[in-house]
Order: sequence, then C-alpha cells, then structure tokens
Amino acid sequence: MIFRDVLTLISENPAAHGVFETVTETSRQVYCSVRTVGMTEAYTAMSHGLHPEFVFTLSDWSDYEGEKLCEYHGVRYRIIRTYRANQGIELTVEEVTAYA
Repeated sequence: MIFRDVLTLISENPAAHGVFETVTETSRQVYCSVRTVGMTEAYTAMSHGLHPEFVFTLSDWSDYEGEKLCEYHGVRYRIIRTYRANQGIELTVEEVTAYA
C-alpha cells in the first residue's frame, strides 16, 4: 500500500472548555492512503445515524493518538471508527458540517 496522501489530525485542548474560554486545537500531519467507504459498510452505518465517507489508512498504528477530528483537502471530518489492522490503523470518517 502506498501512503502518499497527507491527513491532518486535530485534537482539542480539554483544558480550554471553560465557560468563557474558546477551544484551542492542536494539529499535526501524517501520511495515509485513502479510499471511499464500501456500500455495505455505508448502509450499515447509516442505519445507526452515521454517514461515513472515507477510510484513511495510516501506515503505523502509533501515528494515531486518539484524535477525534481530522482534515483532508480543506474539509473537516469527525473520526467515527478506528480499526487496527496489522501494523497500521484505519480511520473511518464523516464530514463534520454535513450531519453534525
């Protein structure tokens, strides 16, 4: 598998969730491969209120540190599922603005 796409993983600063504070984010970039979600997986997820769009595969599972958001080609996504496969990890995502 070739990991030539760049995915930005985004984590929110939990200490910044005060009443009058704005949420701060930290981001970092990792290499990945990308594919669309299969029809069966998409329909199964939709029956549970999710709308998966892409699956990003990172070459090493240690590249993922529990982030809940990511950005790909300027579009923000929510990570709705992770799956550790061999050395890598798959991140299934849905667009944040589409169904949030």
